[in-house]
Amino acid sequence: MSNIVEKKNSGSLAVVNLREDSKKGAEEIRQEDVSTPILKILHQLSPECNERDSKYVQGSKPGMIYVSSLGQLIDGESEGINVIVAHAQTRYPEWQERGDSASAPVGTHLTIPADAVEERNGRYRLPNGNYVEKTAYFYVIMVKDNEIRPAVIPMRSSNLSPARELNNQITNLRVTDDKGTFQPAAYSAMFNLKTFGRTAGSKSWHVYKPTKVRMLNTADSKDADLYRAASELQKSVAKGSAKPKYEKTKSTESIV
Repeated sequence: MSNIVEKKNSGSLAVVNLREDSKKGAEEIRQEDVSTPILKILHQLSPECNERDSKYVQGSKPGMIYVSSLGQLIDGESEGINVIVAHAQTRYPEWQERGDSASAPVGTHLTIPADAVEERNGRYRLPNGNYVEKTAYFYVIMVKDNEIRPAVIPMRSSNLSPARELNNQITNLRVTDDKGTFQPAAYSAMFNLKTFGRTAGSKSWHVYKPTKVRMLNTADSKDADLYRAASELQKSVAKGSAKPKYEKTKSTESIV
């Protein structure tokens, strides 16, 4: 509801229109002043799944998608999450070794450093002992329970293959108008990301499975709102004002 009814002292009713006051009081809050939630798949060694860890999240299980800063759990295997991809990019964040570093990279490289030595799964060792890891970042508008909010999905290691699959689906989008067929903006379509389990020996983990849900119908007001929200997020990413907000706690989680 966009209207709230207030009772005046005289006893008459006044209607407050929430839409008329939209965004008032928040005009000076910039994109860089807002924490962009990170979506990640939970694994057996994720602290959110460890009841003895201070970061434990009640009800968490491996294979679930966790929305940081919101503390939200999503059933990745059966439900997944619907997203509009606003911007896709590949970067090489620099990390300290697990157990020595915070859950945030110490820096980010646009390309593989010249002095880095390739190891495995998109990981490259630096002379200082740190490593850089090829990571696909998807800045998205997350659609859930009639709410939309920006988020970022980093995909690395075993999730680089699903990242390529999602990139393929984005670049294969086509729209036809009176001038012919063309590739529309990435945010012209809605995708669903589910998770499924994989095993190798004694190890088990989950990866994303991207699926195109549908093209947006910008003649529909709700779809038009999604398109505009994604367009604004894309502009923020392009300007460098939208960045993932990593936690600063120690990392004990292994990446597969």
